[in-house]
Amino acid sequence: MIGMQYKITLAGDYDMEIIKKRVKENGYKTDGFKDLLFKCYLIQEKNLDGFENLYAPFYLWKESEGMNEFIFDGYYDNILQSFGWQNINIGIPMKVDLQENYGEAKFLLEISDEIKPSLSLKDVGESLKRSGQDDPDICGNICIYNPDKWRYSQFLFLKDRPQQQAGNLYQILHISKG
Repeated sequence: MIGMQYKITLAGDYDMEIIKKRVKENGYKTDGFKDLLFKCYLIQEKNLDGFENLYAPFYLWKESEGMNEFIFDGYYDNILQSFGWQNINIGIPMKVDLQENYGEAKFLLEISDEIKPSLSLKDVGESLKRSGQDDPDICGNICIYNPDKWRYSQFLFLKDRPQQQAGNLYQILHISKG
């Protein structure tokens, strides 16, 4: 499995209805995509969810072949033509815990941090696997790490907007399943 996300920062006065309409009209196009476990179409609205307007799709691929097809066979060109060159963050899933109802989630909370240098990574790995597992408001919990940058991100699928959050909160506009 491979996690993939690109975060497109939009102007502070950007009309986020444009992205919502784009996803409503085109989100279904990745439904059933080869090797895709899911794609979450995510936005963050300035002053509602965070400090800036973002379009930040998050993918989980079962195999790299489908991801390569998406990036190099013309599908990703739509992003390039609409928003310009974007860096794609790639990571390795440490934990994938999706309940049957994760598709009902309306919000995704991303909590990121660095993995600090250590003489052993055993405790770090165990901690990442255990995080968030007992919260009844979570219907999906994925932890992805990147050893190139020694960082991790935990993605929590939530049915309701959290009262408080420590991290990046996104609205889920659509979830495509492979």
